[in-house]
Amino acid sequence: LPGETKERWENDLRQAVSLNVEHISAYHLIYEEDTPIYNMLKQHQISEVDEDSSLDFFTLLIEHLQKAGFEHYEISNFCRPDKYSRHNSSYWKGIPYLGCGPSAHSFDGMTREWNVSSIDTYIKGIEEDSRAFEIEYLDQTTRYNEFIITTIRTVWGTPIEKLKQMFGNEMWEYCQRMAAPYLKNGKLEEHDGALRLTRESIFISDSIMSDLLWVD
Repeated sequence: LPGETKERWENDLRQAVSLNVEHISAYHLIYEEDTPIYNMLKQHQISEVDEDSSLDFFTLLIEHLQKAGFEHYEISNFCRPDKYSRHNSSYWKGIPYLGCGPSAHSFDGMTREWNVSSIDTYIKGIEEDSRAFEIEYLDQTTRYNEFIITTIRTVWGTPIEKLKQMFGNEMWEYCQRMAAPYLKNGKLEEHDGALRLTRESIFISDSIMSDLLWVD
C-alpha cells in the first residue's frame, strides 16, 4: 500500500498469522483508472511503493508465512498444508469451468466464452433460449502460452510430459531449449517430471515466463 513501512508490514503479517486463517493471498496493489486512489496517485497525494521496497516486503512475506507453517504454493498464494484454493487452482491447472450469470466466463480447454454484462439482456436471452455471449477460439500457440503462464507459477510446475502430449514435439523441444539456460544457472529446476521456479527466481518470474512463451 502507499506509504508502507517495514514495521507496519511485519505487524500486518503477525496479525494475519494470529487469526489462524488457512489461506493467504498477497498481491501488489494495482492502481485502476477512475478510482479515488488512482486519482490521488495522479495528483501526487500518495506515491507508489518503490521496487526495492516492494522486493523487501515480498521477501518478508515469504519468510514470515513459511516460518508460521504456510506453504508457498503459487507466486502470490500461501496456505496451510493441503488447504489450496480450489477455485484458483482450477485456473492454474487448466481445469474446465462453467460460469453462470451476467459477465461470467467459461472455459472448456479449447474455447473461452463470456456472458453479456447487462443483467436485462442476459435475462432476456435466457427467457428466449438464446443466451447472449461472446466466444474466443484458442489456437495452439495461445493454449501453449497460457499453459506455461498458469503452470510454472505454481509449486507443481509445468509438467514436461503433459506439455509434449498436448502440444507436440516442436513446442516441447522449444520449451526445453528456452529453459536450458535457467536450469543451468539454478533459476529453474526439474522436480517430479516438471519444470518449476526456484526460490530465488520467483522475483524474476515474469522474465522467465516471457522467454518460455512461443512467439510466431
